[in-house]
Parts: sequence; structure tokens; C-alpha cells
Amino acid sequence: MKLQKSFWMRVFEFFLFILIGFPLAVHVAEVFFHIEKPIIEYLQIVTLFCAIVFFTIFYILRYGSILKRYRVFEKKQKVIIKKLKEEKDSIERNYIDSIRLNKEMTNIVKRLIETERNLREKNEWLKNFFELSTKIISLSNVENIVEVIGEYRHEGLRFLRMSVYHNGEDKRFKILSQFGQKDVYEQLLLNRAKEDFNIAYKIENNSLLKIAIPIISEEKCEGICFYVVECKSTSNEDVGYYISMCNFITMAIKNAIYYSDLKKQKLEIEDLYEKSTYMNEKLKETIEELNKSKAELEKKNQEIEKFFYETIVCLSKAIEYKDVYTKGHCERVQSIALKIADELSLSEEEKDVLKVACLLHDIGKIGVKEDILNKKGSLEAHEYEEIKRHPLIGYNILKDLDFTDRIKNVVLQHHERVDGRGYPFGLKDEEIDLLAKIVAVADAYDAMTSDRPYRNAFDKNTALGEIKRCAGTQFDATIVEKLINLAQKGLVMFL
Repeated sequence: MKLQKSFWMRVFEFFLFILIGFPLAVHVAEVFFHIEKPIIEYLQIVTLFCAIVFFTIFYILRYGSILKRYRVFEKKQKVIIKKLKEEKDSIERNYIDSIRLNKEMTNIVKRLIETERNLREKNEWLKNFFELSTKIISLSNVENIVEVIGEYRHEGLRFLRMSVYHNGEDKRFKILSQFGQKDVYEQLLLNRAKEDFNIAYKIENNSLLKIAIPIISEEKCEGICFYVVECKSTSNEDVGYYISMCNFITMAIKNAIYYSDLKKQKLEIEDLYEKSTYMNEKLKETIEELNKSKAELEKKNQEIEKFFYETIVCLSKAIEYKDVYTKGHCERVQSIALKIADELSLSEEEKDVLKVACLLHDIGKIGVKEDILNKKGSLEAHEYEEIKRHPLIGYNILKDLDFTDRIKNVVLQHHERVDGRGYPFGLKDEEIDLLAKIVAVADAYDAMTSDRPYRNAFDKNTALGEIKRCAGTQFDATIVEKLINLAQKGLVMFL
């Protein structure tokens, strides 16, 4: 820009020199060279015209340059104005933000002040709570706790009424301890707390809080504590605080009641212990006498059992004297049957039943004629029918005796078949007693391996083959399998 200004100033000075110097030169020429006047005038006019044109062009160009600089300056001004405006907006926004932050800070300060006040109140509450809890925590008597609550005084907290109701032996609530006059809402709140198993309360005159708290144990309402609290504030937070304090007092009351009950039970237990000590001495003497009687009774029972078993053996011998070919048959059947029972893992009780039933299974033959029992030839149809009656005869002989029903059933069923073609009743598989099925297999095996009037004894393989052939029809297949296993091990007699 500085070079441009210097150039235009030189041009202006050059043309200004010409415009001033040209008329002077013309005048000198007119004086010294005597040039005609019209020419001089013409040159002056031309010079004036050129001056006008020059200055016109000069001022146009100069104005254009100035205008261009002005526009550039105007753009710069606009940019500056825009920046200033943006700075202004930024300052305004910052100002608004500062106002907002100032308000927020003010609110925060207010909240902090409020929080500080609340903390002071809560600290005061905690002090009250700690002071009250310290006084009652070590008390184990309900009346002492109620007395402490009645005497408690503190700024903004006072108990005007407290009553402790508890479920008596007659299932009716009775007052254990109280102070203050009974409140008009007391019964209403007590009933509500008892029905809902929950805390019931009512605010009155914005200064009285009436609370009923149930004493719950094992999902039963065993009692209720009622409070009337005079307080300076009944806001939700304050009400919650007072309810928490009353709830703590109720827990102390509950513990005191339990302690009292435990103390009472302890005294009763001590009394019972003294009585039981005396009774134990008497009982000890009685037990010694009973032990002596028990020993004597066991000895008698062993003698009775021995006599009973000898009687059973005698009955089985009576059958042998009538049927000479069956001598020792019952004992052999017993031996085989008991070994099968061991293979089947039967209980000792079942084996005791089996032991007796084997000896008595043919007792019904006492009622069969000797000539039929000892007949050497084949039996007639009516004779076979007579033989088939012996299980029923045996049952009728035993039915009036003091035997177990199962022994009688084994005697009755030992000739039944699993296919239902046996006698006397034609029972089928599951209808037949398991012990009767065992006796049937043992009885048949011993009969085939013994001499009979009508045939000689079968050898071992023939007998086992016949037993195996009849498995599933006459005999139980599982029992037959157990007998064959015993035979292969050499554990069955006469193999």
C-alpha cells in the first residue's frame, strides 16, 4: 500500500507540473516567438480539456482505490463487529450461566444448611435413642422398663401413655404393666395391630403420635405394646424415627417377657429335676426288679419255646407212626426249606415261621386212613380225594390253637400249584404264600428221593429233572432255581 501511494503522488505531481508549466511555456513562447493568439488559445483549451480529463480519470482511479480500501476496511470492520458480537454473546451466556450457577450455589448452600440442621436433629435423635436404649437394654423386668419409659423426659420427646398387653393362659390379652390414662383410640389401634400383625398408628393435633406394635412369635401375636408420644414434629421422617424407637422398646419388652418365662421355666425345671431325682431312684429300683423278672421271664420263655418245639416235633412224629414211609420226612423238608430261605434272603421272622410250618405241613394225614397212606398199589380216585383233604384237615386241627395265621396258611397251601391246578382251593401264583411255595418244592424233592409204598426212591438227577420240568407250572421257577443251585453245591441232603 505504501508503494502504491508513492506512485500516484508522483503521477499527480507530474501532471500538475505540466498543467502549471504548459500555460507558462505558452506565454513565454507568445512573447519571445510571437506565436498567433488563436493557436495559443487552442492549446490552452486543449490543455484545459486534458487537465479536466486527467483530473477526472485521476479522481476516478483515486476514488476507486479509496473505495476498494474502504470495502476492505468495511469487511475487516464486519469481521471485527462479528467477533465483538460473538464475544458479547459469550459474555452474556457466561453472565447467565454465572447467574444460574449463583442460584444453584445458593440452593446448595441452603440444602447444606438444611442438611446440617437435619444432621443436628438426627444426632439429637440418636443421642436420645442411645440414652433410652442404654437405660432399658439391661432390664429384664417388664415393669422396670415401663417405669423408665414413663420417667423419660427430653426436649421434643415425652411418653404420655404406655401399656403392655400379653396373651394369658386363657388366650385373652391382659395388661402386664402401664402408666398414663387409657387413650380413646387405644382399643381401636390394638385390634388393628392384632388383626394385621403390623404396626398401627394415628397422628392427632400434629403433636401426638399414638402407636400400637404387636409382639410376634412363631407367626402368632402374643402381645401388643401401646404408646402415646408427645413430639414437636410429625413429618414422615420424624414419625419413622418415633416408630423405630417404640419398636426397639417393644423388642426390649419381648425379651423381658421371654426372660421372665425362661426364669419361670427354670424354676419349674429345677423343681421337676428334684422330683425326677426321687422318681429316678424309685425307677432304678423298679428297673432292677424288672430286670430280675425279665431274666426269669426269658428263662420261662426259653422253656416254653423248647416245650412248644418239642410238642411240634411230637406231632410230626405222630404222623410218622401212622405213615411208616415218611419217617424223618418233616425234618428233611425243614432242612431243605431253610436253606432255600437263606438263598432268598428271607428275614429271621419268616424263617421261624417256615421252621414250624415244615414240621406240621402233613399233620392233616392224621385224619387219613392208614390203609390209604400205606397202600402199595395205585390209589383209587376216591382214595386220592381222601389224600387231597389232608391240608384242610391240618388247617382245621391248628385253627383253634394259638399259632400265627401264616403257619396255618402254609399248612393249608403247601399243595397248591402256581398254574392254579393244585388243592384244596386251586390258588394261583401270587395268591399262594411264598413260604408255602418253598415247602411245596422241598416236600416234593424229599418225597421223590425217599422210598414210598408204591415206588422206590428216585436218584438225584431224576428228581432234579422232574422238579425242573414242573417249574413254572407246579412249582415257583425262582425257588426251583435256588434248589438246583444248592444241589450243585452239595448243600442239600441225600444228593
